[in-house]
Amino acid sequence: MTACEKESVHVGFRPEAGASYRYEIKVQSVTTTVLGDEAPDRAIDEVTLESLDTVLAAGAEEVKVQVVLRRAGSPERTFHVRFDRGHQLAGVDLVDGLPPEVLGPVGLPAFMPAAATAPPDRALTPGEKWKIDATPTVPGAGSQVRLEGTGRLVKVTTMGGRKVAAIKAETSVPLATTTQLEGATVTISGTERTESTANRALADGVVEEANSVTRGTYDLTLSPAGAGAPVRGSMQVEIRAQTKRLPDGAKKQ
Repeated sequence: MTACEKESVHVGFRPEAGASYRYEIKVQSVTTTVLGDEAPDRAIDEVTLESLDTVLAAGAEEVKVQVVLRRAGSPERTFHVRFDRGHQLAGVDLVDGLPPEVLGPVGLPAFMPAAATAPPDRALTPGEKWKIDATPTVPGAGSQVRLEGTGRLVKVTTMGGRKVAAIKAETSVPLATTTQLEGATVTISGTERTESTANRALADGVVEEANSVTRGTYDLTLSPAGAGAPVRGSMQVEIRAQTKRLPDGAKKQ
């Protein structure tokens, strides 16, 4: 192990107000839905997004970031997100002026795939582990969202000329949500589990690259409008996300 890998480091999220970071995010999702006696319905979606993150405010305890997501052939989507000083997700406040629940019950992993690897705001040494226990504000989730798990500082190295901390995390989130779909009420409840890795710049805690795999298993109830009997089923989701920071000023076509 090199001296760089042994040293104690502080990986807190310390961006300056007005700073911006551009990312390419590749997401693949596989969703399998079963309703009643119907055959399973399997849907696969692959998308490449470009994200422009701009720091709106950087306070002593919290950082507010505007995230603009771009997808070829689709309108831009704008989010206002709050992070604590460890880069842990604290809350989602605005989605194009609409309530944050438009993200859907399993939208957050694809939306901010690096958030789960947020380290504590203190000095760490390679191999050190920590407990993850956060309750970000996510309106529309149906109940308070609680993110639990463990993180570990794997090593300290360099990437693209920047000194970075390599981090791994395993987290789980129980979710429950109720939405309206074509007059029917859809209730989803279950747990999603995520395995994440990320490299974070030591200078400001900003993510250089991240990878995550999220798997969720949910109970599904479809209650039709009127006097119809509810139809029960299940939904399984697997989301793989790859996030890579683009050079400053770069723009993907």
